[in-house]
Amino acid sequence: MSNTGAVIVYKDRTNIVTLSMGIDVSGDVVTSEIRDSAGVLIATWGVAFDNDGTDGELILTLDNAVTSTITATNGVMDVKRVSAGEPLPVFDMPLEVEFRESVTA
Repeated sequence: MSNTGAVIVYKDRTNIVTLSMGIDVSGDVVTSEIRDSAGVLIATWGVAFDNDGTDGELILTLDNAVTSTITATNGVMDVKRVSAGEPLPVFDMPLEVEFRESVTA
C-alpha cells in the first residue's frame, strides 16, 4: 500500500500482493479483479494460497504480460469469496488502485 492508501501496481512488472484473511479459506473460492470507474475490467489477479489456505494467507499476482498492456492510471479492486456455495463479503468498499510506470535505472 502507498501513502495514499491505494494498492500500487507497477506496469511492465509482475506484481505480488499478500492478503491475510485471518480465517481458514482452504475450501473457499477467492477471486479478485481491478475495474475502472465505469466497471470495465482492467485486470484479474491470479489468486493462490501461501500454504494450504488454513492460515488465511493468500497471494495475489498480476503477471508482467498483463501489466504491460494496462493504459489506465487508476481503478478499484475487489476480492470476492465463496464459501460452501455462499458469497461472503471481504471488504466493505473496493480498494483504490494506482497504476504507475516501472522505475528503471
